Amino acid sequence: MRKLRRLITTKSSPLPILVLAISLCLFLIPSLSQAQLKANPEEFNFGTIREGINVPVKFILTNSGSRKIYLKEIRTFASCVQRSPLNQKSLAPGESLELNYIFESLGYGGAVIEKEIQIFFEGPNSPLKIKIKGKILPLESYQAPLGEVLYNFSVLIDLRPTSVYQQEHILGAINIPANRILNWAKRWSSRITNDMVIYLYDDDGQLSDRIAQKLRAQGYRQYVSLVGGIKEWKNQYGQKGIVGR
Repeated sequence: MRKLRRLITTKSSPLPILVLAISLCLFLIPSLSQAQLKANPEEFNFGTIREGINVPVKFILTNSGSRKIYLKEIRTFASCVQRSPLNQKSLAPGESLELNYIFESLGYGGAVIEKEIQIFFEGPNSPLKIKIKGKILPLESYQAPLGEVLYNFSVLIDLRPTSVYQQEHILGAINIPANRILNWAKRWSSRITNDMVIYLYDDDGQLSDRIAQKLRAQGYRQYVSLVGGIKEWKNQYGQKGIVGR
């Protein structure tokens, strides 16, 4: 009887092991069900570029957890511009979306950058931090960024007949004869931005005045008349800037 009682009391009970297993499950289940947001790549390296080049940058965000993720805010830096508004604000488990940016390198010449984007979402691991890095070479003395050209962008249109234009015209001018300029303006209106300036000229400025007024009356505000035409140009500058046959 004493041996039997000893066997009963010394035999290990499965109850503590069961309690431990349940406790571990209760601990792990919440962590497994937490919002898990991942980015591919986590770091975008654009290598070496010249100042003035705009670099397209793309990240793919994926919900790798088992709960729906709600995006709250995305913080970028000044030169990282979003290409289009982010309309999607949530990700179901397994779902992905693209983040598309443009890195504008103007002003970073000679720098090696490592900039951070922070993605805030509902979850304990927020924010997700991703990086953009690379090297920007400075502009050479003979180079100009595209933005400089657009800032001062202008077009010179010679309204005179083609035969007269070919004999002589102001350097850089293109020839759109007066009887075609209205149709030309209408055709290319969607390609001409509001900050561009289009100068019109003829022999003495009278015809270009009338055409500029007519174009502006139709909403084409970028067109202006060069006072005095090519005659006044030669009066002030002689043959400088005049080319032709």
